[in-house]
Amino acid sequence: MDPAVLLAAGCAVAVFGVTRMSREPRRLSTGFFLLAAVTLVVAGAGTAAARLAALSASDSASVLLGALFLPGVILAGLALLTNGITVTRREGVRPTTMTPVLLGLGLLVLPVAAVLALRRGPAVPHWLMLVAATATLVGVYLLAHLLAFAVHAFVYGRLADEPGADAIVVLGCGLNRNRVTPLLAARLDRALRVHRAETAGGRAPILITSGGKGGDETVSEADAMATYLVAAGVADTAIVRERCSRNTEENLRNTLDLLGSRGLDPAESRITVVTSNFHVLRAAALTRRLGIEAHVVGARTARYFIPAAFLREFAAVLTTHYRRTHLAVATATVVALTAAGVDAYLST
Repeated sequence: MDPAVLLAAGCAVAVFGVTRMSREPRRLSTGFFLLAAVTLVVAGAGTAAARLAALSASDSASVLLGALFLPGVILAGLALLTNGITVTRREGVRPTTMTPVLLGLGLLVLPVAAVLALRRGPAVPHWLMLVAATATLVGVYLLAHLLAFAVHAFVYGRLADEPGADAIVVLGCGLNRNRVTPLLAARLDRALRVHRAETAGGRAPILITSGGKGGDETVSEADAMATYLVAAGVADTAIVRERCSRNTEENLRNTLDLLGSRGLDPAESRITVVTSNFHVLRAAALTRRLGIEAHVVGARTARYFIPAAFLREFAAVLTTHYRRTHLAVATATVVALTAAGVDAYLST
């Protein structure tokens, strides 16, 4: 394809994605437009470079695949595998800490599956080619979702704070029995900065600490967070404790009830939600689904822990969103692979 067409299409998609982002930054589908824009621009630049080098179309595809996709996937797989080992050593073996290890191994297997799926000849059994093709399609599909989610999260996390909040909600993330953990302390410190900026502007938003009491905790997260904020100089009367929630959705739903009980219309009130940087986009998407007018800001997290935590968020989004997309793609894949299998069987 003409590189000028690819570059123009990439720019057009980028403009559309940025416009969509400016109007409603919490739509998860916007990430696919941003990813498509980057992909088209890279493909256009690569095609232009290949033409300058007088390469054929097949050679250009091989160069792009060999010079960009395969090394990128392999390097990403090795990086995730290394990070998974690091975070497992520091945090222990848990589903969250093992996620980078599993994804890293999957990325290292993906190029092998892609090569097998593209091979031809009697040396490769048809059944193995079908398995490789299935693994490649699933891997590329999940990788596209991950990249779209990552691009969107990166952009959303750098949006400017929106002043004028009626309430500031701090989402809980577990205690060390009755003490605030470093992860939760970072959220509370970010909430303090937001609250001070609001009060400096002449506003008086309420501060809602949201989190129930876990089985291994001696107090509720809401009470422990409130104690931390009071010690930092916030008036106790400015804090509302939401002690019943067990997850992010309950945090937000219960917050709506609290706002209503205090005379604030949940449909009209503006809320700033404070969480960790890896959790920002999923929390933002959830506020949109619940019809909450909210802006989500993130607190910094230890760098070594971000990949594992971010992948956990991605897995949660993957299982709660895109269900119709998953079903449509799965149906099309099954039909295509069945047809390929039947054709392979009849040709033997």
